[in-house]
Amino acid sequence: MHVSLDSALGRQRRLNSVGESVLQIAPNAAAAYSLRSLTGGDPKVVRVRRSSDNGEQDFTASGISSGALVAFVGSGNDGFVETWYDQSGNSNDVTQAAAGSQPKIVNAGSLVTVGGRASFKFDGSSDFLERETYTQGSLSQPNTFFSVAELDAYADENRKVYDGHVSTARNMLQLNTVGNGQFAHFAGTVAATGEDADADRHLFTSLINGASSDLRIDGTSKTTANTASQAMTGIVIGANNVPTSNFWDGDIQEIIIYNSNQSSTTTAVETNINSHYSIF
Repeated sequence: MHVSLDSALGRQRRLNSVGESVLQIAPNAAAAYSLRSLTGGDPKVVRVRRSSDNGEQDFTASGISSGALVAFVGSGNDGFVETWYDQSGNSNDVTQAAAGSQPKIVNAGSLVTVGGRASFKFDGSSDFLERETYTQGSLSQPNTFFSVAELDAYADENRKVYDGHVSTARNMLQLNTVGNGQFAHFAGTVAATGEDADADRHLFTSLINGASSDLRIDGTSKTTANTASQAMTGIVIGANNVPTSNFWDGDIQEIIIYNSNQSSTTTAVETNINSHYSIF
């Protein structure tokens, strides 16, 4: 049977993507947030505050997997996220100084996990992380976002995985109240999936590119509707652009952002992410 060179290369790329890091597969991210290494090294990924004395400490990816973070927080204590570090090299860290709005990473002495992988728990009422501007300025379209997130309980509500920090320059991924509540992305116009949302963990791939936008969930395209043309200035993770509403109620494990159309690497990146998290 004849196999085209393009098909063979594509298959090999998918196989390679399991062993490579995301930023090796698709370099030049605008921002990259995770609790695992996205670089192939052992980067600093999170700064955690413990409930017992408000002491804070930075941790690398290996510091989480080795149990060092849980040991720092201590038996029976909670650990909260003060900073989620950007692994892209652009220093676009997201932060939360207010203790009452910090998502949780350790609960009563145990690491917060989903599917056996470390996670942040957003409480649905006050938790968010933010950055007002990117170091490289606003991100003009096309933009590509890869996100791993899960709702604790599905409801017909408006909730944000992420949003921009300016009302006129917003790319977002949300649970929208259209229909009975659908996952959607937005850059001035809501483009919803047409399907009822759920409380399962998903890999969301959002290409924001005007009339050529595409929202994929677990590797399958769900809507190619026009999202309009807004850029993205800064980011709010877990809430609305003015972070007083639309709080995410559940877990967020990873958000990787490109100021480019990543259609050529999408399958390889999705394969890598799914290999780590076992989502679909």
